[in-house]
Amino acid sequence: MNKRVLIVGASRGIGLGFAKIFSNNGWEVHATVRNNAGEDKLSEIHNNISIHRLDVRRNHQITQLAQRFNDKPIDLLVHNAGTYGKNMDEKDVLQINSVAPFNVVTNFLPIVVQSVQKKIALLTSKMGARNGGPTPSDTYGKSKCALNDRFRQTEPNWRSQGAISVVLHPGWVATDMGGQSAPVSVLDSVSGMHQVLHDLQPSQSGSFLTWEGKKHPW
Repeated sequence: MNKRVLIVGASRGIGLGFAKIFSNNGWEVHATVRNNAGEDKLSEIHNNISIHRLDVRRNHQITQLAQRFNDKPIDLLVHNAGTYGKNMDEKDVLQINSVAPFNVVTNFLPIVVQSVQKKIALLTSKMGARNGGPTPSDTYGKSKCALNDRFRQTEPNWRSQGAISVVLHPGWVATDMGGQSAPVSVLDSVSGMHQVLHDLQPSQSGSFLTWEGKKHPW
């Protein structure tokens, strides 16, 4: 039986990198995009990638997508969709970065726990870490801090249902969001996270991990 991965937010950057590496390693890849441009990039990779339209702000689209997988257990759900929020209202950034990942997991958790691996990874950022201090003041950091806080509250319930879940910091990556001068390449970041997820054990569920597999302080 093929291993099956769903990558939410795969049209470019890290998400596209995830699609490539899982495809190259023989996984059945399902990838979501919001528009035609994302579809075109994914279509160039390999023919074993199934592309799905999804705007994570639209709950009915999440529900409809989940219904397509009722008889297709997902071994790994990677939620990568997010925004830095430039020129956006804070509430919209929070909706995308802090709320949508949990709407997605709520719909897909029963499908993930039917699989062999039962893994969930939400991409976060060290910019959302308090490190014993106050909540970050910038919108992006605040949104990732809210993601981290809710993950810690919610993950024990996911774990009780059999899921192995983590939040991942991908590093400062040379993408459209991170800028081309960032010190970590997409390939290095994605390869590192791919290995972290490959090695992930039930005892690590609930962890905040870096792309290098190190524990990050909350």
